[in-house]
Amino acid sequence: MFIVWGKKLVYRKVGHVADFCPICRKPSSFELQRVGSAGHIYYISAGEGELVGHERRCSVCSTTFHAQPSVYASVSKTTAPLPDLIAKTFPNLHVLLKERLALEQRVQSQPATLSRDERHALIRNPFLLLSPKVEKRYAATHLDLEIGLSFLAAVLLLIFGASAVRVVAPDHAEQSALVFAVLGILLVGWQFVQSGRRFMRREIVPVLAKSLAPLKPTRAELQTVSNELRQLRHKIGSKLRLADLEERLSMNMSTARRDPQL
Repeated sequence: MFIVWGKKLVYRKVGHVADFCPICRKPSSFELQRVGSAGHIYYISAGEGELVGHERRCSVCSTTFHAQPSVYASVSKTTAPLPDLIAKTFPNLHVLLKERLALEQRVQSQPATLSRDERHALIRNPFLLLSPKVEKRYAATHLDLEIGLSFLAAVLLLIFGASAVRVVAPDHAEQSALVFAVLGILLVGWQFVQSGRRFMRREIVPVLAKSLAPLKPTRAELQTVSNELRQLRHKIGSKLRLADLEERLSMNMSTARRDPQL
Protein backbone atom coordinates (compact mmCIF):
# COMPACT_ATOMS: atom_id res chain seq x y z
CA MET A 1 0.00 0.00 0.00
CA PHE A 2 1.36 3.41 -1.01
CA ILE A 3 1.23 5.98 1.81
CA VAL A 4 1.59 9.71 1.13
CA TRP A 5 3.39 11.39 4.00
CA GLY A 6 5.93 14.09 4.70
CA LYS A 7 6.05 17.72 5.80
CA LYS A 8 3.80 20.61 4.83
CA LEU A 9 3.49 24.25 5.80
CA VAL A 10 0.63 25.05 8.16
CA TYR A 11 -0.70 28.60 8.40
CA ARG A 12 -2.56 29.94 11.43
CA LYS A 13 -4.03 33.42 11.73
CA VAL A 14 -2.58 35.29 14.69
CA GLY A 15 -4.40 38.61 14.32
CA HIS A 16 -4.10 42.02 12.69
CA VAL A 17 -1.32 44.61 12.69
CA ALA A 18 -0.43 47.86 10.96
CA ASP A 19 2.74 48.18 8.90
CA PHE A 20 4.15 49.74 5.76
CA CYS A 21 3.21 48.06 2.48
CA PRO A 22 5.91 48.53 -0.19
CA ILE A 23 3.42 47.59 -2.92
CA CYS A 24 0.73 50.07 -1.86
CA ARG A 25 3.57 52.48 -0.92
CA LYS A 26 1.88 53.52 2.33
CA PRO A 27 0.90 52.17 5.76
CA SER A 28 -1.77 49.50 5.63
CA SER A 29 -3.48 46.91 7.79
CA PHE A 30 -2.19 43.35 7.63
CA GLU A 31 -3.32 39.90 8.68
CA LEU A 32 -0.50 38.29 10.66
CA GLN A 33 -0.03 34.53 10.23
CA ARG A 34 2.12 31.97 11.98
CA VAL A 35 3.88 29.56 9.60
CA GLY A 36 4.70 26.09 10.90
CA SER A 37 6.13 22.91 9.41
CA ALA A 38 4.05 19.89 10.38
CA GLY A 39 4.07 16.23 9.43
CA HIS A 40 1.16 15.01 7.32
CA ILE A 41 -0.38 11.77 6.11
CA TYR A 42 -2.30 12.17 2.86
CA TYR A 43 -1.85 15.94 3.33
CA ILE A 44 -3.78 15.89 6.62
CA SER A 45 -1.67 17.34 9.45
CA ALA A 46 -2.21 17.48 13.17
CA GLY A 47 -1.21 20.56 15.15
CA GLU A 48 0.60 23.75 14.15
CA GLY A 49 3.98 22.14 13.59
CA GLU A 50 7.43 23.52 14.31
CA LEU A 51 7.66 27.30 13.95
CA VAL A 52 9.15 28.37 10.60
CA GLY A 53 8.35 32.07 10.75
CA HIS A 54 5.56 34.60 10.33
CA GLU A 55 3.96 36.32 7.36
CA ARG A 56 1.82 39.42 6.99
CA ARG A 57 -0.72 39.84 4.18
CA CYS A 58 -1.80 43.33 3.12
CA SER A 59 -5.56 43.85 3.35
CA VAL A 60 -5.48 46.14 0.29
CA CYS A 61 -3.23 44.47 -2.31
CA SER A 62 -3.20 40.95 -0.74
CA THR A 63 0.58 40.71 -1.14
CA THR A 64 2.33 38.58 1.49
CA PHE A 65 5.59 39.60 3.17
CA HIS A 66 7.87 38.14 5.82
CA ALA A 67 6.99 39.45 9.29
CA GLN A 68 8.77 39.95 12.60
CA PRO A 69 6.15 39.90 15.39
CA SER A 70 8.64 41.46 17.82
CA VAL A 71 8.35 44.72 15.87
CA TYR A 72 4.75 45.21 17.00
CA ALA A 73 3.69 46.52 20.39
CA SER A 74 0.74 44.11 20.30
CA VAL A 75 -1.40 42.12 17.88
CA SER A 76 -5.09 42.96 17.51
CA LYS A 77 -7.41 39.97 17.49
CA THR A 78 -9.88 41.88 15.32
CA THR A 79 -9.48 44.29 12.43
CA ALA A 80 -9.91 48.03 13.02
CA PRO A 81 -9.59 51.35 11.17
CA LEU A 82 -5.97 51.95 10.19
CA PRO A 83 -5.29 54.86 12.62
CA ASP A 84 -6.58 52.75 15.51
CA LEU A 85 -4.57 49.74 14.36
CA ILE A 86 -1.39 51.84 14.14
CA ALA A 87 -1.94 53.23 17.64
CA LYS A 88 -2.48 49.77 19.08
CA THR A 89 0.01 47.59 17.20
CA PHE A 90 2.74 49.88 15.76
CA PRO A 91 2.55 53.28 17.49
CA ASN A 92 6.07 54.33 16.43
CA LEU A 93 5.54 53.42 12.77
CA HIS A 94 5.88 56.99 11.52
CA VAL A 95 9.07 57.49 13.55
CA LEU A 96 10.84 54.28 12.55
CA LEU A 97 9.82 54.59 8.90
CA LYS A 98 10.24 58.35 8.65
CA GLU A 99 12.77 58.23 5.79
CA ARG A 100 10.79 55.73 3.71
CA LEU A 101 7.56 57.64 4.20
CA ALA A 102 9.32 60.87 3.17
CA LEU A 103 10.64 59.13 0.05
CA GLU A 104 7.14 57.91 -0.84
CA GLN A 105 5.82 61.42 -0.34
CA ARG A 106 8.31 62.60 -2.94
CA VAL A 107 7.17 59.82 -5.29
CA GLN A 108 3.60 61.07 -5.01
CA SER A 109 4.14 64.84 -5.06
CA GLN A 110 7.63 65.51 -6.50
CA PRO A 111 8.66 62.56 -8.71
CA ALA A 112 10.98 64.80 -10.73
CA THR A 113 13.26 65.19 -7.68
CA LEU A 114 14.10 61.47 -7.59
CA SER A 115 17.60 60.58 -8.72
CA ARG A 116 18.22 57.87 -11.31
CA ASP A 117 19.44 55.49 -8.61
CA GLU A 118 16.39 56.16 -6.44
CA ARG A 119 14.05 55.52 -9.36
CA HIS A 120 15.86 52.31 -10.27
CA ALA A 121 15.63 51.01 -6.70
CA LEU A 122 11.97 51.96 -6.37
CA ILE A 123 11.08 50.30 -9.69
CA ARG A 124 13.15 47.20 -8.95
CA ASN A 125 11.83 46.64 -5.43
CA PRO A 126 8.29 45.42 -6.27
CA PHE A 127 9.76 43.00 -8.84
CA LEU A 128 11.94 41.51 -6.10
CA LEU A 129 9.05 41.36 -3.63
CA LEU A 130 6.91 39.41 -6.10
CA SER A 131 9.74 37.21 -7.35
CA PRO A 132 9.26 34.46 -4.68
CA LYS A 133 5.61 34.08 -5.70
CA VAL A 134 6.64 33.59 -9.33
CA GLU A 135 9.38 31.13 -8.39
CA LYS A 136 6.89 29.10 -6.35
CA ARG A 137 4.39 29.05 -9.21
CA TYR A 138 6.89 27.77 -11.76
CA ALA A 139 8.45 25.22 -9.39
CA ALA A 140 5.47 22.87 -9.83
CA THR A 141 2.75 22.06 -12.33
CA HIS A 142 -0.51 23.90 -11.71
CA LEU A 143 -3.95 23.26 -13.17
CA ASP A 144 -6.14 26.33 -13.65
CA LEU A 145 -9.74 26.61 -14.81
CA GLU A 146 -8.84 26.85 -18.48
CA ILE A 147 -6.77 23.65 -18.36
CA GLY A 148 -9.63 21.84 -16.62
CA LEU A 149 -12.10 23.06 -19.25
CA SER A 150 -9.73 22.00 -22.04
CA PHE A 151 -9.57 18.48 -20.57
CA LEU A 152 -13.35 18.37 -20.54
CA ALA A 153 -13.55 19.73 -24.09
CA ALA A 154 -11.02 17.14 -25.28
CA VAL A 155 -13.05 14.29 -23.78
CA LEU A 156 -16.32 15.60 -25.21
CA LEU A 157 -14.69 16.12 -28.59
CA LEU A 158 -13.46 12.54 -28.65
CA ILE A 159 -16.77 11.07 -27.51
CA PHE A 160 -19.25 13.07 -29.54
CA GLY A 161 -17.01 13.79 -32.52
CA ALA A 162 -16.16 10.15 -33.01
CA SER A 163 -19.80 9.17 -32.51
CA ALA A 164 -20.95 11.65 -35.14
CA VAL A 165 -18.41 10.35 -37.66
CA ARG A 166 -19.46 6.77 -36.87
CA VAL A 167 -23.00 7.70 -37.94
CA VAL A 168 -22.12 9.81 -40.98
CA ALA A 169 -19.05 7.94 -42.28
CA PRO A 170 -18.63 4.63 -40.42
CA ASP A 171 -15.70 3.59 -42.62
CA HIS A 172 -13.64 6.43 -41.16
CA ALA A 173 -14.60 5.96 -37.49
CA GLU A 174 -11.21 4.68 -36.34
CA GLN A 175 -9.26 7.39 -38.17
CA SER A 176 -11.58 10.11 -36.85
CA ALA A 177 -11.11 8.93 -33.25
CA LEU A 178 -7.35 9.30 -33.69
CA VAL A 179 -7.76 12.76 -35.20
CA PHE A 180 -10.05 13.94 -32.38
CA ALA A 181 -7.65 12.51 -29.78
CA VAL A 182 -4.76 14.44 -31.32
CA LEU A 183 -6.84 17.63 -31.45
CA GLY A 184 -7.73 17.18 -27.78
CA ILE A 185 -4.08 16.70 -26.83
CA LEU A 186 -3.11 19.83 -28.77
CA LEU A 187 -5.88 21.83 -27.07
CA VAL A 188 -4.81 20.74 -23.59
CA GLY A 189 -1.14 21.30 -24.42
CA TRP A 190 -1.84 24.80 -25.68
CA GLN A 191 -3.68 25.66 -22.46
CA PHE A 192 -0.73 24.36 -20.42
CA VAL A 193 1.61 26.58 -22.43
CA GLN A 194 -0.62 29.62 -21.89
CA SER A 195 -1.25 28.96 -18.18
CA GLY A 196 1.99 30.66 -17.14
CA ARG A 197 1.10 33.88 -18.90
CA ARG A 198 -2.42 33.76 -17.45
CA PHE A 199 -0.89 33.52 -13.97
CA MET A 200 1.38 36.48 -14.63
CA ARG A 201 -1.46 38.59 -16.05
CA ARG A 202 -3.83 37.75 -13.20
CA GLU A 203 -1.59 37.53 -10.15
CA ILE A 204 1.57 39.54 -10.87
CA VAL A 205 0.92 42.25 -13.47
CA PRO A 206 -1.96 44.00 -11.60
CA VAL A 207 0.09 44.19 -8.39
CA LEU A 208 3.20 45.41 -10.18
CA ALA A 209 1.21 48.03 -12.07
CA LYS A 210 -0.41 49.28 -8.86
CA SER A 211 2.99 49.72 -7.25
CA LEU A 212 4.74 51.25 -10.25
CA ALA A 213 1.97 53.61 -11.42
CA PRO A 214 3.10 56.60 -9.26
CA LEU A 215 6.59 56.37 -10.79
CA LYS A 216 5.35 56.30 -14.40
CA PRO A 217 8.33 54.15 -15.48
CA THR A 218 9.56 54.34 -19.06
CA ARG A 219 9.99 51.29 -21.27
CA ALA A 220 13.76 51.65 -20.94
CA GLU A 221 13.57 51.63 -17.13
CA LEU A 222 11.34 48.53 -17.11
CA GLN A 223 13.59 46.79 -19.62
CA THR A 224 16.69 47.55 -17.54
CA VAL A 225 15.13 45.96 -14.44
CA SER A 226 13.82 43.00 -16.42
CA ASN A 227 17.23 42.34 -17.98
CA GLU A 228 18.93 42.63 -14.59
CA LEU A 229 16.57 40.11 -12.97
CA ARG A 230 16.87 37.77 -15.95
CA GLN A 231 20.66 37.78 -15.56
CA LEU A 232 20.19 36.97 -11.86
CA ARG A 233 17.95 34.06 -12.94
CA HIS A 234 14.78 35.40 -11.39
CA LYS A 235 11.90 33.90 -13.34
CA ILE A 236 9.94 37.12 -13.05
CA GLY A 237 12.53 38.63 -15.39
CA SER A 238 11.99 36.01 -18.10
CA LYS A 239 8.31 35.15 -17.65
CA LEU A 240 6.88 38.65 -17.40
CA ARG A 241 5.94 40.25 -20.72
CA LEU A 242 6.61 43.96 -20.49
CA ALA A 243 3.84 44.60 -23.02
CA ASP A 244 1.31 43.17 -20.54
CA LEU A 245 2.70 45.35 -17.75
CA GLU A 246 2.72 48.47 -19.91
CA GLU A 247 -0.87 47.82 -20.96
CA ARG A 248 -1.98 47.53 -17.34
CA LEU A 249 0.00 50.62 -16.34
CA SER A 250 -1.68 52.58 -19.11
CA MET A 251 -5.10 51.41 -17.91
CA ASN A 252 -4.31 52.39 -14.31
CA MET A 253 -3.07 55.84 -15.33
CA SER A 254 -6.14 56.44 -17.50
CA THR A 255 -8.40 55.48 -14.60
CA ALA A 256 -6.47 57.73 -12.24
CA ARG A 257 -6.84 60.68 -14.62
CA ARG A 258 -10.59 60.13 -14.85
CA ASP A 259 -11.02 59.67 -11.09
CA PRO A 260 -8.14 61.11 -9.01
CA GLN A 261 -9.70 59.70 -5.83
CA LEU A 262 -8.95 56.09 -6.89
